[in-house]
Amino acid sequence: MFKKIVNDALNFGMGVTATGKDKAEQLAKKLQDKCGVTKAESQKIVKEMISRGEKIRIQFEKDFLSTQAELFDKLETFAKANKEKAQKKAAPKKAAPKKCCKAKAKPKAKAKAKPKAE
Repeated sequence: MFKKIVNDALNFGMGVTATGKDKAEQLAKKLQDKCGVTKAESQKIVKEMISRGEKIRIQFEKDFLSTQAELFDKLETFAKANKEKAQKKAAPKKAAPKKCCKAKAKPKAKAKAKPKAE
């Protein structure tokens, strides 16, 4: 589930990048047509825009992968702790060791004193 969300986010980002490149090329064409900018100048502008976008994308990937690694480490630690806790709860409790000695004999009742013959 989480992997699908991550892949969808990355695909979305790539789609935005591709759209951005198309828009940059359209902007370059408009600059040529409306502003009298030469084709070489407009291509230079587009390349600079793409280069900036690429740098931002690379930094984003580094940050994202770093954050993802930290998140997975924390999730793994959390999962291990919960697993150990569950195993402790599920572990059968050890019975107290049986005593091997015979039960102590009950003390004998004291004999009544016989009256002394006079």
